[in-house]
Amino acid sequence: MPHALIVEDDPNSLSGLSAILMADDFTVDTATTLAEARAALARFIPDVVLIDLNLPDGSGLDLLPSLPSHAPDGALPVIVMTGNATVESAIEGFRHGIWDYLLKPVNIPRLRSLLARIPRPYELTEEVQALRTKLRDLGHFDEMLGRSTVMQAVYDQIEHTAPTEAAVMVCGEPGTGKKIAARTIHDLSRRRKGPFVTFDCSAARDSSRSMESILFGHERNAYAGAENREPGLLEQAGGGTLFLDQIDSLPAAQQEALLRSIDSQTFMRVGGSNRIMTDFRLIAASRTPVRDAVASGALREDLFQRLSASSIMLPPLRERDDDIALIAETFVDELNRENHIAGITSGSPKRVSPTFLRECIAIEWPGNVRELRERVRRAYHASGETIETLRVDEQGGMGGRGLNGSSVQVTVGTALADVEDMLIRATLEAVGGTRHRAATLLGISPKTLYNKLQRMKLESS
Repeated sequence: MPHALIVEDDPNSLSGLSAILMADDFTVDTATTLAEARAALARFIPDVVLIDLNLPDGSGLDLLPSLPSHAPDGALPVIVMTGNATVESAIEGFRHGIWDYLLKPVNIPRLRSLLARIPRPYELTEEVQALRTKLRDLGHFDEMLGRSTVMQAVYDQIEHTAPTEAAVMVCGEPGTGKKIAARTIHDLSRRRKGPFVTFDCSAARDSSRSMESILFGHERNAYAGAENREPGLLEQAGGGTLFLDQIDSLPAAQQEALLRSIDSQTFMRVGGSNRIMTDFRLIAASRTPVRDAVASGALREDLFQRLSASSIMLPPLRERDDDIALIAETFVDELNRENHIAGITSGSPKRVSPTFLRECIAIEWPGNVRELRERVRRAYHASGETIETLRVDEQGGMGGRGLNGSSVQVTVGTALADVEDMLIRATLEAVGGTRHRAATLLGISPKTLYNKLQRMKLESS
C-alpha cells in the first residue's frame, strides 16, 4: 500500500484528511509541526506528502529540503494546502518543486483525483527507469528525438517538471516541436492515463463558438444557436492535460478568466449559475518570445508569471547539428514502415546516402523539425532505392542557406595541402562560417578543423 505523510496543525483537518486517505487505501503518518514531520521523514520515505502552508514553527515550504532527493519516480509528490492563497505563494511553491496546490477547505473530489495518480510501489521499477535512460542516450525521449547536449538539457527539464502539477510554458520557434514536448510532459506525468486535449488559440476566430464557450462550455440556450449543453476545453481535459498553443492569441478577457479558473480551481459555463470544479493541468505555448508578448500586451503579465514558474525553451534545429542526421534517418524509417504497412513496397526499405545526410546537415532549417520532415518526405517519394539528395525541388528554394552547388576547381599537379586549404575555405563559406557544420561535411572533428585553420592562419601571416 502507498504511504502518506500529512502535516497539519488543525486537529479536525488532520483527522478528516487521514480518513480520506485511509479510505483510498493509503497508510498514514501524521505530524503537527515541521519538527515532527522531519522526525517522521527520518523513519520512512512516504509516497506523498500533504502539508499545510502555515505551521506553528514555520512555512510548509521549509520542509522541502528535508524530503528525499531520489524518490522512486524521481520526485516525491508534495501537495500544499492553504486557506490564504496568492498568485505569488503558488508560484513560489511550484518553483520549489511542489506537485500541486489546494485551497482550504480542501476540495475532496480533487484531492482524491490527485491521490489516484500517486504511483503504487509496483508500478515503478528500476528496470523501467533504466530502459528510459537507455532510450534517452540513443536519442529517443518519448516522441522527442535528439541526443545533442541542448536536447539532453531539455529532457532534464521535462523529467523534473512532468511529475508535478505545475502549469508549464513551452517556448520555441515555429516547427521546434512544442506540441510534441507538451505531449511528452503529459506522458511522463501522473495524468498520463487521462486525456490530452489540444487547441490552437489562433484558430478561435474561425469557430462558430465564442472563445469563452470554447474554453468553459455553455448551457443549453445560453445564446442564439446553443441548442444543447456543450462541454468546454477545461471539462474535456478533466483528469488530464490541456495544451493551449499560441496562448498569446487568446483575448485578454479569456486570459484573465483562465487564470481565475487556475487559481480558484473552478469555472462556470456560459449561461450557467453553478461553479464547476476543475481538474486539469495547463501547458501553454507561444511562438512569439513570451517577454515580447507581455511587453506588447498580447499576454497578460499575471498569466505569464504563473506559467513562467515552469518554462521550457526548445532550441532551434540549427543549434542541434548532432541531431539532424538522426532525425532525418528516423523520418525515413517511419516512411518505410508506413509504405510497408500500406503494401506500397514489397522490396527492401529505402536507404539514405552520405550525400543526402551531408545536405541535411548543411541547411540552416528556418522551419526547424517540421521543415526537415517535409523536405525528407518529398525526397523520399522522389527517390529510388537510395535517397541520394534532398534537392528534389530546387525551384522551391532551400528554405535556408545550403551548399548552393558550390564547387572547387583544382588544376592537376596542385599540392595536396593547397587543395585541402581550398576545400576548407569553400566549405566554410558554403555553410556561413559554421565550423561545426563544416567539420561534419568534411568528415573530420571540429577540433581537427580548428587545428587546420590555425595552421592556415600561421602560414598566411
